[in-house]
Amino acid sequence: MISIDYHQRLANISGQITRLFLLIISLFILFSFNRFLFFSLFSDSSEGTNEFFKILNGFLLGIKYDSATIIYGLSIPILLFYLGIVIPVKKYLPMCSIISKIWTTLILFLFLFIFCIDVFFYEFYQDHLNIIFFEIFEDDTQAVINTILKNYPVFEIVTGLVILGSVVYYLLGKVFYHQNENLIKPLKHIGILGGSFIVFAIMARASFGLFPIGMMDAAYTDDIFLNKLAPNPVFTFEKAVEARLAQKSSLPFWRRNKYKDDIQSAFSKTAEYFLGSDEKNLDSTITTNSYFIQKSKSNEHLKSNPPHVIIVMMEGFGSWILDYESEEFQISCGISDWINKSIYFDHFIQAAGGSIYNLTSTILSIPAIPQTIPLSQQKYSITSFESALAESYRRNGFETTFVYGGKLSWQRLSDFVPHQGFDHVYGEGDFDYNTPKTDWGVYDEYLFQFVYDILINSNTPQFILFFTTTNHPPYELPSSFDAPSLYMSESLKSVIRGNENLAQKRFAAYQYASCQLNGFLNDLYNEPLLKNTITAVTADHNLQGIRNYTEQDLMHQFRVPFFILGPVEIIGIPKTISGFGTHVDISPTLIELTLPKTTYLSFGKNLLVSTNELSVVNQNGIIFSPEHVLSYNYPNHQTMEFYQWKSLKRWSLNRIKDVNLEKKLSDYMTAYFSTASYYLEEEWNKNSSSLTIKKE
Repeated sequence: MISIDYHQRLANISGQITRLFLLIISLFILFSFNRFLFFSLFSDSSEGTNEFFKILNGFLLGIKYDSATIIYGLSIPILLFYLGIVIPVKKYLPMCSIISKIWTTLILFLFLFIFCIDVFFYEFYQDHLNIIFFEIFEDDTQAVINTILKNYPVFEIVTGLVILGSVVYYLLGKVFYHQNENLIKPLKHIGILGGSFIVFAIMARASFGLFPIGMMDAAYTDDIFLNKLAPNPVFTFEKAVEARLAQKSSLPFWRRNKYKDDIQSAFSKTAEYFLGSDEKNLDSTITTNSYFIQKSKSNEHLKSNPPHVIIVMMEGFGSWILDYESEEFQISCGISDWINKSIYFDHFIQAAGGSIYNLTSTILSIPAIPQTIPLSQQKYSITSFESALAESYRRNGFETTFVYGGKLSWQRLSDFVPHQGFDHVYGEGDFDYNTPKTDWGVYDEYLFQFVYDILINSNTPQFILFFTTTNHPPYELPSSFDAPSLYMSESLKSVIRGNENLAQKRFAAYQYASCQLNGFLNDLYNEPLLKNTITAVTADHNLQGIRNYTEQDLMHQFRVPFFILGPVEIIGIPKTISGFGTHVDISPTLIELTLPKTTYLSFGKNLLVSTNELSVVNQNGIIFSPEHVLSYNYPNHQTMEFYQWKSLKRWSLNRIKDVNLEKKLSDYMTAYFSTASYYLEEEWNKNSSSLTIKKE
């Protein structure tokens, strides 16, 4: 057996640990530089983020987040060297140096790569890397990859990182190497190792409190942007991974929150606060199906003259940009004129942040539940839901059709949609193979023509829901498109975030989609055979990644268009309705408007009647009420922001503090999400003999 000089071994390990501190200091400098770069790119001094001491506190707090991230990144080398104290193998320490050098190079490469991705992610989503990152890859994976390659300098970034990684690997040779260190008293070596271990433990926790540092510690001020300054993107990404793993394995929302032992109370609050329903007598056997059943009124004209009913879901069709319409900036391409002829809902809020969530909320009339993956990706994907909108029309003699301009494999639509009352389901594969397209689907003009052909050739009332794709990265347009004027005003430029050329490209795609919608509506309502058509137009989500939003402008961040066109005999005179609505409310609104004496299940309300005293929610944990707005973090069970409307028009907000009101609104919102979650399980159980809900 080879003899080991234990005194020399302690000296070598303590020398290596000491050199590790030079690397740690270098990493602190790197992380701080990245934070400075982030602040320089995304701060807006005109919006209050220029208070020196608040900014300084953000940078100092950021050091704590960096501390935890750095130590976890270096945990393998630290662990290996400390194990060297008890592993009596002569070649162990030289091998540790080699492994540590390779490991640290890979970790630094990963850190830098995440830094780069985070810049582009924040530019689009106005947040550090979070759980939305994983939802991107639930889209059409090939299309996502193609879009990234076309829109971002991926090759240059990777090449630069590889070169930088090679340099880092060389420099790490100055940190990780094996040599016999000068001997000092053994107790001093032990002191260095023991003291360093304590320092590493403190750095890993980054807190002297009861809990290690977490995301809730980031909210140190009332400025939304500054609250995102401290957490570094590696830390937020690691938390996103944790949330994603928990999301896939967690209990249903209703079982994890307040109403798990009193779901009937959740039903009652949901009906009262979100649907405006009268209080009902409750008992322990009542179900969501019996509680939320509604019935539309009788209408002899509709019964004898049923209209075609069309829902157009426009990709990335936000509302706020329409406020900048002018002769020089013809962004709506005539759609503003159609809005003036319609019933327009100007306080319509997207139910969630992602396309698939808002699509399913429209199809099923249920809110998008926090901390869940899309329904089409869950066990519910093959469940036929009683609340399915298309099924209500099919039962009334309508031919029902779903058309998506992209691939039906996106979000497993081909599995989910056919179970929701649609007679026909079409996607990109049903178009002629040579139809011009982008990576995400056929150009909108061909989609609109496809739907028009269905209508003009029909002999029965049609219900059609279709979803466009062209106004989506990489924002490619057909060369044949003759674009109207699109010159940005100075007032518009003042709210643009990031590259103006990229914003112009996105506006051009928005304009193209608007022009195709305008052409479709012109063809539709100029055709005598199709005048008896109700058309509802909305968006999957806001126009993202372009505008800076202040706290006061939260409404504009989540607002999307919703307007209804049709013969005056059905919709009445044009008007604007300012009650809150979301995608959940489209179903009951259209059923009440077009299907007489129809029994249906919905978790939304008819927006055509007075809804000024009712509230709506967004999947992000935001509730918009008549007087207040609450942003609530469900993973941490913590209020993030609480606001009061500045005026009765409800366009801008002031931050306030009222613990009792915050709790009241969070309870109502939790009741609504719990009710929807319970309904999903209820429908699954009804359709699955192999699963039953068990009491906790």
